[in-house]
Amino acid sequence: MSTRWFYAPKAGWSPGEVQLPPDESHHLTRVLRVAPPDVITVTDGEGRVARCAVRTAEPAQVTAEILEHFERRPLKLDDVVEKLAELGVAEMWSFESRRAVVKWDDAKLRKVNERWASIARSAAKQSRNAHFMQTHAGLTFDELLTKIKAESLAVVLWEEATLPLRTILEGYADRVALVIGPEGGLDRAEAEALADAGAPLASLGPQILRTENAPVVATSAVLFHYGLIG
Repeated sequence: MSTRWFYAPKAGWSPGEVQLPPDESHHLTRVLRVAPPDVITVTDGEGRVARCAVRTAEPAQVTAEILEHFERRPLKLDDVVEKLAELGVAEMWSFESRRAVVKWDDAKLRKVNERWASIARSAAKQSRNAHFMQTHAGLTFDELLTKIKAESLAVVLWEEATLPLRTILEGYADRVALVIGPEGGLDRAEAEALADAGAPLASLGPQILRTENAPVVATSAVLFHYGLIG
């Protein structure tokens, strides 16, 4: 079984040790009942991932010893845009999340949006799709909640969910919005806010997929369910 993932900002990391912030510490100790010497996985949201052994577990702060760590390459969102456009997705929006630490300024967002639009057009032509996927980078989390409330069917894919995606898709839907978090995952508050906005929390199964793979797998599952591929 894979270990649970937790978030600690860069300020909480030091050689050989990481300290979790109060909200993560409270969830770890009071909800999940994690205690020394349990092993957890911690990320800083910027590519650093560490396998850690809990040393002290207080509700206000958990301290863990770093057993091993590595850096994950930056997410290749361009590849995600290409694959989703080939599958016939109508829209792709990227949004700000607590664990997605990297922020884009206005100039960067313009360049990203221009590049994604070009990639989506090329992918649509390659796959002979007459409808080009619309792309947009830089959605705030509040804007995401507003969009979710307006969708006829929205689903949040979350690693801690237990309800299978296929269960939520049992009824007919002419449009399905899928929400997928960053590499470190959505935190509990974000997941609960999305659920309150009308998007149930769903699971793709026991395997934990990389963020660049989950959109393609989930989209393929939805298309297969509704008989659009396969």
